[in-house]
Order: sequence, then C-alpha cells, then structure tokens
Amino acid sequence: MSSLIKEFSITEKHYKILVKQGLDNLPYETGGFLGGKDGVIQGILPTFNKDWDENKDVYMLYQEDLTRAYTFFKKHKLEYYCVYHTHPNGEAYPSQADISTGQRYHAILSYKNNTFHSFNCFRIDNNVPMQLPLKIIPDKGYFSKDLKKSSSNDVHDSEEDILNKRMNNIMNEKPNKYDKLAPKDGELNSDFSTFA
Repeated sequence: MSSLIKEFSITEKHYKILVKQGLDNLPYETGGFLGGKDGVIQGILPTFNKDWDENKDVYMLYQEDLTRAYTFFKKHKLEYYCVYHTHPNGEAYPSQADISTGQRYHAILSYKNNTFHSFNCFRIDNNVPMQLPLKIIPDKGYFSKDLKKSSSNDVHDSEEDILNKRMNNIMNEKPNKYDKLAPKDGELNSDFSTFA
C-alpha cells in the first residue's frame, strides 16, 4: 500500500452488499477482502470460510486466499486494503486473533440479535487497533461492475464460482463446457478456442 490511510470511504452499494453478506450468513462468521483507491473502498472479494466444517464461529483464511486477493485487486487496478469479516454476536472491534494476523487494516461488521449493529475500520499500530473514520458516500460518480458471467440458462455465477464448479467437475470426472471465444481482430480465419 502506497500511503498510510487515515479514513475509509465506501459507496452505499458496497456498504449494503457487505451488510447483506453478514446477515445472510448469521449466526456464522463470513468475510472477504476489500480494495480501492485513495481510501475509497471500490472492490469487494467475498471468500468462502475455510473453517466452515470445523468451527462456524470463526472466519479462517489461508495464504492462497491472500495471494488471490492481491492478484484480484491488481488485475482491476485497485490497491489491496484488508480482510473484512463479521462478528455475529460481538463488537465491531478486532480480537487478539484478528490483530495477530499481521494485517495492517481490518474492517469488521457486527450483528446483535440477528440484526446489523455496526461497521468499523481499524489500522493496527504496534498491535493496538486505532479506529478510523468510515464515510458512506453516494454511488453517484462511481461506476460499479459486478464480475459475473451469464450462461445460456441466465444463471449468474462469479468467476470464482465458475472456477470452483469446473474444479469439482474435474475431481468428479464430469465434463466441463467451455465457451468458444470469438476470433481476435486480424484472426478472422482462426479456429482457436479455449482449452483447460
């Protein structure tokens, strides 16, 4: 990250997406990654909780998840900011386990009695959380792009969902359908298509 962030901003749309993700997963923890520019959160990468089968009360990630997040935000010309996650029955404040992850910034959404309570962002300085202002800004002036693809039956899946389905098909020895790409300019006679 290029400079120290002193406050975060988030569009109304992204704010609502994060709150809804937390509500949809109650009473369990959920989360993902945030990225953007100049302290404005402009990208969300939700992730599957890796500890779901063993312990639904914590949100677990692996190094591969962080690597994927950095790659995702770089691809979309955004800076990686932080992990976000929910506290379904707690305060929107980093736990000691959160602090020990070594992440510089944290975004935490809290819920109480199955309703949204608060959303706070923190910078960790010398293992001490410092709450940063979080402004909710209007969507106007920001272009929002959902990274979803549609198939012939009009079902929308994210890039990650499509990849996971293809991987499951490979592991279960089922066929995968790949869309044929249109020829690039200057390759009108090409019969090139995608293979994996």
